[in-house]
Amino acid sequence: MDDLPQRFLLRSAGGSLSNSCQRCVIMAIRIQTGRKSPFVVYWTNPFTGKSESKAFSIAEDAEKHDAFIKYQLKYERDSFRRTEEPQQVKANTLESVLYLYLKEKQMEVQNLERTLLAVKGILSRFGDYELPQLDVQCLQEMKGWLTTTGNKWATIRRKMGIVKAVLRWAYRNGSLESLPLFPVLPQSQHARYVPPTQEEVNMLYRVAPEHMRRVIILGYHFGMRVGQSELLKLCWKDVDLISGVVRVPNANKGATEMWREVPIRDDLLPILRQWLAADAEKGMEHVITYRGKPVKSIKTAWKGALRIAGITRHIRPYDLRHGFATEAIAADVDVGTVATLMGHSSPSMVWKHYQHVRDSQKKAAVEALPSPPKPVQNDLYKN
Repeated sequence: MDDLPQRFLLRSAGGSLSNSCQRCVIMAIRIQTGRKSPFVVYWTNPFTGKSESKAFSIAEDAEKHDAFIKYQLKYERDSFRRTEEPQQVKANTLESVLYLYLKEKQMEVQNLERTLLAVKGILSRFGDYELPQLDVQCLQEMKGWLTTTGNKWATIRRKMGIVKAVLRWAYRNGSLESLPLFPVLPQSQHARYVPPTQEEVNMLYRVAPEHMRRVIILGYHFGMRVGQSELLKLCWKDVDLISGVVRVPNANKGATEMWREVPIRDDLLPILRQWLAADAEKGMEHVITYRGKPVKSIKTAWKGALRIAGITRHIRPYDLRHGFATEAIAADVDVGTVATLMGHSSPSMVWKHYQHVRDSQKKAAVEALPSPPKPVQNDLYKN
């Protein structure tokens, strides 16, 4: 096992078991070389205590099945019960069709886990409903149930959007004869976040650890999405210091290209060369690493940097990207170019999701108006 990749090491499924089945639930993905399907997912049935497994020919498929098993162990433990007469599984329920839909979508493991977590409540309440039962009245009931359980409108729109996508997929595949009329959902209000000022960025940079300094520069000066979809996925093979560009891997948000090119400022080239030289000695492939491993989350380090810098207002790591948009437009860069550099498919996305960038435009419009009339000495309205 020592020679296996890090992502295939033994993992614990976590979660607590009932008193009747207090057994350790162990999960792992192992590689068995020489087989047609070398990637094998292992887990322990929490009720029988016996090891179960399933083999896959592709590593990503094994990881996705591993995510499904984790979800079932945490939220659907009864599905692991074995009875003498197993119940007939309904093949046309919302839950079963959802799994088929997700299997075809071929999502990344993290997106798959987030999607399953998002619909957990819906499946517990409506998962056994057969597709023909999901009519307009049922969907209205689903919307009302989500509202009464304390979900915000943005969350409700996301959860109902998943259901809508599943129903459309079922209709295209012939599992549903007609699409039900979907309930109208109020437009969610996007929270207004004020991006960090240049001074705040400098304060954070001065106190941040090395890997966070890289996050700050790449997020603020390259407009990358600060997360695993772009910035944390960036590798040195994507950085061309000779041509002076970074090929940013586009997030799966409607982009038509796999990556986009963002030019490197001349004064940042020496900094990136220093980073590359340091990482080349250690054999690092990713640009953002910590203690020799790629970084998956920066929440803790970010909060620590804010605290040490003495910044008390709420600033998210993603606001570095907002700061890029703000400073670029304030410097009279046209919105179309800003959208291209940020990986947006349309300039309207900049106006929609970065409301703060409009403030400088409003100020410029007001200042461009003629000066107000000056008071005259013989003012007719002066007493």
